[in-house]
Amino acid sequence: MTRFLRTWWPTMTVVAVILYATLNSDPVAADSLPPLPHLDKLIHAVMFGGLFSALCFDRYRSGHPLTLAAKVAFALCSALAGGLDELAQSAMDNGRSAELLDFVADCVGIAVAYMTAPPAIRRVVR
Repeated sequence: MTRFLRTWWPTMTVVAVILYATLNSDPVAADSLPPLPHLDKLIHAVMFGGLFSALCFDRYRSGHPLTLAAKVAFALCSALAGGLDELAQSAMDNGRSAELLDFVADCVGIAVAYMTAPPAIRRVVR
């Protein structure tokens, strides 16, 4: 269990932040955010691209290669997490709602991270 926690703590931290940010009724006072159109979509892309990146980072630094199969599995897991997150938002009565465009933004963030994170991770970990 200790080895698991030592290996996957960055991913678990990202998951905790995502859950707090997406399931809390007002994680940051909405009035404090700049009035940028579609800022929430950018935030979704960054969060779920970050989840994919954290999964890749944790795997690579634990000594396992970032194979095509691993990257595809991590991308699918991240997209599944995005979909489940939207379903959880619709099921909860906290003023949040599920949006298809949020899920699309999640997937776009994952796609961008799929192309950019592995090379960056290899450079950083070396």
